Amino acid sequence: MRGRLRALRALAADSQVRTKPLGLRLKKLFCFGFGQKRMLSKPELWPGLMHIFIFAAFLVLLFRTLSLFAMGFSPELSLLLMDTESVFWSFHHPVSHALYEAFLFLKDGVALAALVGVLYFSLWRALKRPSRVTASREAFVVLGFIAALMLTEFLFGAAWMHITALPTNEPLASLVEPVTRVVAYALSGLPHQAVYYVMYTSFWLHLILVVVFLNLLPRGKHFHVLLALPNVFFQRLPPNPKASSSAALPTPDFEKEEFGMREFSQLSWKQGLDLSSCTECGRCITHCPTQLTQKPLSHKGVNLALRAYLWSHEKALVEAAKAKKAGAAEGTEGEATPSTARLVGELLTEDTLWACTTCGWCEEACPVFIENIPRLIDMRRFQVQVEANFPVELQRVFEGMERQGNPWGLGQELRDEWEGELALPKWTEGSQYEYLFYVGCAGSYDERMKKVSRAMVALLTRAKLSFATLGKQEMCNGDPARRAGNEYLFQTLAKANVETFNGLGVKAIITQCPHCYNTLKNEYPHFGGNYLVLSHVELLSQLLAEGKLQLSATDLPKLTFHDPCYLGRHNHLVEAPRQVLAAVPGLEMVEMQRSRRESICCGAGGARMWMEEHIGERINHHRAKEAIQTLEGEGGHAGCVAVACPFCHTMLRDALSDLGKEEQLRVLDIAEVLAGALPPPDKVA
Repeated sequence: MRGRLRALRALAADSQVRTKPLGLRLKKLFCFGFGQKRMLSKPELWPGLMHIFIFAAFLVLLFRTLSLFAMGFSPELSLLLMDTESVFWSFHHPVSHALYEAFLFLKDGVALAALVGVLYFSLWRALKRPSRVTASREAFVVLGFIAALMLTEFLFGAAWMHITALPTNEPLASLVEPVTRVVAYALSGLPHQAVYYVMYTSFWLHLILVVVFLNLLPRGKHFHVLLALPNVFFQRLPPNPKASSSAALPTPDFEKEEFGMREFSQLSWKQGLDLSSCTECGRCITHCPTQLTQKPLSHKGVNLALRAYLWSHEKALVEAAKAKKAGAAEGTEGEATPSTARLVGELLTEDTLWACTTCGWCEEACPVFIENIPRLIDMRRFQVQVEANFPVELQRVFEGMERQGNPWGLGQELRDEWEGELALPKWTEGSQYEYLFYVGCAGSYDERMKKVSRAMVALLTRAKLSFATLGKQEMCNGDPARRAGNEYLFQTLAKANVETFNGLGVKAIITQCPHCYNTLKNEYPHFGGNYLVLSHVELLSQLLAEGKLQLSATDLPKLTFHDPCYLGRHNHLVEAPRQVLAAVPGLEMVEMQRSRRESICCGAGGARMWMEEHIGERINHHRAKEAIQTLEGEGGHAGCVAVACPFCHTMLRDALSDLGKEEQLRVLDIAEVLAGALPPPDKVA
């Protein structure tokens, strides 16, 4: 333990505040740590429930084990307890007596439940182990330890009943320790001396198992027994109550020249704690798009690779930290600090680093809140900003954003051409509008997405909302640059946009792109940009609920909805788009097998929109096949895939074209579905 803790302390300081606000952190600790909330998610309900059984047994029996150690190593306490009629009868006060009886009943219940959990996991691993779970002898050893601890607890308690002369001839006469009473009844035929030996043997075997088990914990994946609760407490908090913790990336301070991570020693102590807390459950890969399409990235694999280095180089990390500290004191930090392994190139491959779409599933699924995305983004930051080593396709994207304010590099003077004859009002200094319609780069430049922008204008106009655009003043929010690791470019764009918005007095913003929505809502506040940001599906749902939009029946074929990661997973907006679609008369909707929280990424996030896929199946093909199976499996050969993201729109449309399904299945944005259901103006009530 000393070596493990010294290695964590030797890692870098963490940029996040990990102890405040205390109340919220304690609430999350009790909800997700002690309450094990994430363990009961589908489709992992039964394994999660069995894990809760074992976890509850550890919590309750902790107090029992401490009392047994006190008995075993305190002769005075042991004699005192042995002289009483029984442990629980020594509590004469009615309240304390009742509480102790309740504890004994609970203790028996959770110990029996833990045995059920052990049996379940033993069969589960031996007969139907899912691919996400690594085959492990250690797991069977630990299950054996847990079973032995529960059995010795029952045997000691049963023998103790005989030795202290408790009535054992009626095993179910009392609800106090019902399982132990059954075992005591089974021992009633043994001679007194034999029961005495059973008591002492099970007692000391139980304590020996505990101390041996404690020595095994820091040597394998079950170290999470000790570290999971602290890791949950120190988790990265979401930027707002309605978002996921993965919605906003940590913002480095360039005044301190923080340009990402090059080598292992630059990981923070919290990132080291993440590695040691990994349970190897594999939940992070069940809906991971890179794993489903045979990419080299597995967040579980990354954790294991980095943890192996951490545990095998503890002394080297401590020495490197000492040398760095001494070098800083002498003013020769760079020369005095020995290097550790490079994160990219030695411990991880470049293909692993650039495969991530930042869809957020790994962080949403992890029961101990391991932060995978910020770690990979920090590695990308070093590759981009220091070594200029990144996929060649991103060069054009970065240049376009720097010179023209959009990733396509198209002229800024073309920004508002999508409006055509609409002649929309522009937000200028002194304007008084309720909403800024932030069109986004795709909605401004992509020919197909221009139709979505015009559909949105039709809906906003019909609802009589007071809105304006920035026209040629609008620039990219910077999301592709930040997710690709070009943090400097992102911050430049973010600060410029915030200055523009604040200078114009913007208070509320409507977006039609989840990436714009997420960035403006969750990341711009760090730069002084505090606005009411509404996704178009969120706003449309409100307008329908308020009766500001009236719809007529649609003749669209059967439809399924694809949840964008940056809308559904990162920001928990899964019901609003469904409420919008449900409001369209005559529209039949079917859900894909993976939807809402468990939706599969289209493959465009994390700046992957502009990078080629060279390994495995294309992610957009994988998702498109699920849509095809959903619609055609329902007995039809025509249908629509509704989306709420321009990137998803492009990726799925391209995939359906590649798969020869572009004639049968159309891709429509929710705004287009709704605009198509608007009755003529003269027929509006």
